[in-house]
Amino acid sequence: MQKTVLVTGAGGFIGLNVVKMYIRYGFKVLALVHNNVPQELKNLNNIEIIQGDVTNEQFMMQFSGKVDFVAHIAGLASDIGSDKIFRKINFEPIKYLSKIPIEKIIYISSSDVYGIKDFNNADENTPLIEFPKNPYPKYKIISENWLKNNCSNYVIIRPAAVWGEGDKTLENRVAEFLKISPFIVHFGKWHGKNRWPLANVENVAKTMVAVTLFNSFDRQAITIIDSEKTSIDEYYKKIAKKYFPEKKYKNITLPFFIGKIIGFISTFISNVLKLKRPVFDPTFYAVHHVSSNLDFSCDKMIKAINLLEQINTKSQL
Repeated sequence: MQKTVLVTGAGGFIGLNVVKMYIRYGFKVLALVHNNVPQELKNLNNIEIIQGDVTNEQFMMQFSGKVDFVAHIAGLASDIGSDKIFRKINFEPIKYLSKIPIEKIIYISSSDVYGIKDFNNADENTPLIEFPKNPYPKYKIISENWLKNNCSNYVIIRPAAVWGEGDKTLENRVAEFLKISPFIVHFGKWHGKNRWPLANVENVAKTMVAVTLFNSFDRQAITIIDSEKTSIDEYYKKIAKKYFPEKKYKNITLPFFIGKIIGFISTFISNVLKLKRPVFDPTFYAVHHVSSNLDFSCDKMIKAINLLEQINTKSQL
């Protein structure tokens, strides 16, 4: 019997890839989109597109009895913004979704819940630490704890910096900076040699489908990060080569305290003006990100993907 999965945030970069992967493995998908519906989503088969607001409890409760699984991807991923907005978008929907009687909820969290500091092969047992005064990881941690205490069955997915074809967020932001800068700028002791925790969106999608199909990961968390290690300097140079192949960049490394000062100013101005994007880079959150060795284990992710790839796909996109 065909199973039905509700995918929230289906119109976004991660959501669209997850929808396609569920369809590939034989699921019927209810694709929840907040505003604009991508043409690529409209072109898919075995899908019902629904427009609505995941923060509206009455709207969300209409799915009760209509779906077997929920893949909750919708949320605000940003290094600026007010606590109130992050709570509304990144936590309140979890309370509504946990009331829907389903087999399992698969929740997209973030590797940021481990904290933004130097790690060496950290894994899912690493304690969760809030980044000071930043509501993004704060409400990811609160949401995870809510699921653990109020939901009978769940899997928590903790992707690192998601990338891949169609990414218009992370890659574009780096490209915009490199467009105006004559330098590739690093801060602190690593001089750009620290690991940048890339997570290919296909690995995110495959892991989500795997944990939906297999119960061996129930009530657990899985970190998503590519097995290939890439330094932040290598990542910057890859983006520079892609967008500005004729431009020659010099590397410079500034003291970390200078980066924190720049980041604090950017964050403060952006929040005071209530901007959706930082007034300039790096923000206080971002400078810690790009200056830390964020090295996590991908063993559990590989196990999940290996299980999935043993299944014959039901259809090909």
